[in-house]
Amino acid sequence: MNFKEFCIKSQRRILAYFYKAISGMYHPDSNNVMFFTFQGTFACNPKYICQKMLEKKTDLNCTWVVLDRKDKKDFPDGLKTVLFGAPEYYRALYRSKVLVDNAFNFVKQPFNKKEGQYLVETMHGSLGIKKIETDSFSNPRRMKVSFLCGEISDFIISNSTFENDVYRNSFWGKTPLLMYGHARCDILHEGDPGNALHNKVRDFYGLPHDAKLVLYAPTFSRETSDELEQLDAEKLKDALTQKFGGDWYVLKRLHFRDARVFHKTVNTEHVLDGTLYTDIQELMVAIDFAITDYSSWIYDYVEMKKPGMIYAPDLEQYQNSTGFYYPITTVPFPLATDNSEAVACIKDFDNGKFVSDVDAFLKDKGCVDDGNASERAANMILGLLGDKMPEGAK
Repeated sequence: MNFKEFCIKSQRRILAYFYKAISGMYHPDSNNVMFFTFQGTFACNPKYICQKMLEKKTDLNCTWVVLDRKDKKDFPDGLKTVLFGAPEYYRALYRSKVLVDNAFNFVKQPFNKKEGQYLVETMHGSLGIKKIETDSFSNPRRMKVSFLCGEISDFIISNSTFENDVYRNSFWGKTPLLMYGHARCDILHEGDPGNALHNKVRDFYGLPHDAKLVLYAPTFSRETSDELEQLDAEKLKDALTQKFGGDWYVLKRLHFRDARVFHKTVNTEHVLDGTLYTDIQELMVAIDFAITDYSSWIYDYVEMKKPGMIYAPDLEQYQNSTGFYYPITTVPFPLATDNSEAVACIKDFDNGKFVSDVDAFLKDKGCVDDGNASERAANMILGLLGDKMPEGAK
């Protein structure tokens, strides 16, 4: 941490304690809702819940937390943004009746949750294979913050019986569970009427509408990443062309942690910066093939039954350090640990077997996503604004 970062964090903490001390001056307003994603952008479950709420009640006072003053693109008109840790953030925080989160965001700084406020946790991991927090590593401060999030969450939204178990065995042991499905997955069940997103993404990158896209989006970098065999984009592109035909382009998307450090990927004629496109859910609809190592996004993508694969060159080490909730060999996607295996996985891809495996996988995990999750979540939160408790919580 450099001196500038130290000063910023110290200032935020001082402000947090100050506003916590005077929080009694503020009262939650039944028309105020605050949304916070770990990305700091208009994305993930909160995005789709917010959109649905604004469709239903246009006079809502919705506030979105950004992590940088520049993180203001893609926000709809009328949605107010506040900078995390700034005075405007704390004033809006203590005036909000409902807080909608997708990680452990509101507890990053000292926070006095007020009587009459509700915290709705949506998380972002879905059917993801990698273990979280208590199941994977022990960072005392992060663990404390995570347990606090579990303690003050009034409801947590799940999309499966598998996810219920993950929540119960991590930080939300007693938090009421709502099996609504994940709002961000609704878009995956809508198809793409008129190829709107298909064309939108290609227009964004200046590509012809008949271009084929593969999204390669691994989880965050690890210490040994430089020693690993990097995915060979040219071999990948050639294999996809031979198997599926068409002119292929690789969208390489950095994990948000890496994106804030490295800022961009290396672009070539056929390798483009997938990090530039804010909403990965829209990318999932638009792409033709998916690749990750352990990132949870592919376990949303799987619901569309479109082809993809796992490229995990550090599989043994990652499994021993972070660990998995279930064997990676049981996922529907073929698995490769080096470039030769990756090429073979593409050339041997059996779509009929894949679709059958996806059906079995989703059934085994008890997935309830059906394209209507945002509707259920929006109705529930609108009810909370009037102190109406949701039915069906577990």
